[in-house]
Amino acid sequence: IDFLIKQHKSAEASWIRHLDDTTKSRRNFPIILVLDNVRSAFNVGSIFRTADATGVSFVYTTGITPHPKGNGREKVAKVALGAERVVPTRHFDSTKEVVDFLRRGEEGEKKWTLVGMETTDRSLDYTSLSYPGGVVEGNAISTTTSSSSSLSSPEEEETPPIPNHDKGGTVLFLGNEVSGVDTDILQELDHVVEIPMFGSKNSLNVAACAPVVLYEILRQWGAMDLLKKNEEEESQE
Repeated sequence: IDFLIKQHKSAEASWIRHLDDTTKSRRNFPIILVLDNVRSAFNVGSIFRTADATGVSFVYTTGITPHPKGNGREKVAKVALGAERVVPTRHFDSTKEVVDFLRRGEEGEKKWTLVGMETTDRSLDYTSLSYPGGVVEGNAISTTTSSSSSLSSPEEEETPPIPNHDKGGTVLFLGNEVSGVDTDILQELDHVVEIPMFGSKNSLNVAACAPVVLYEILRQWGAMDLLKKNEEEESQE
């Protein structure tokens, strides 16, 4: 009963936002997430929530990673709460396929910088890396109204699309909960970053790492300032 009373009070408070705004289009940034054999469907669902919140253009899942169009979809959806339907996604058999796919675009105007999240002797502090891509008004922020119905299934589409940004951006690789990002894949990435640990554990849970680094990327790009400016302009219209 106590919980129901608190829930009612929260619903009655007009200044608290608990419901999704179905009229709002999501903003799109030049960021791609790659989930390298992440084991837990609940972690994957949480990462999809984060991907939507941070305007990630695409989530690529690989190997044993549960995904919205295959194994573990029910558990993913339970945690993602609909985010898995609005964030474009694609599943690959291996992470190496993703690397090769993204590298094929280097000869054109776009160049994606591949960054791994892993605790190694070579890793940079995640705040010390300048993440390529950036936000410039009228260019790097776009709005989409993607839904699950607009996404092709793996069987329907032979070549998955790369997000359409004028310039390249950052691809963030997140690895398995136990073994991390595959060591062979780490050798092929442009940078490896880590979150400093002040306790006895070696690292954070993979679903906890994602928002830390993604919001640092957006902070560096000035996305929050631009978002605030856009909201102020909309309120004046």
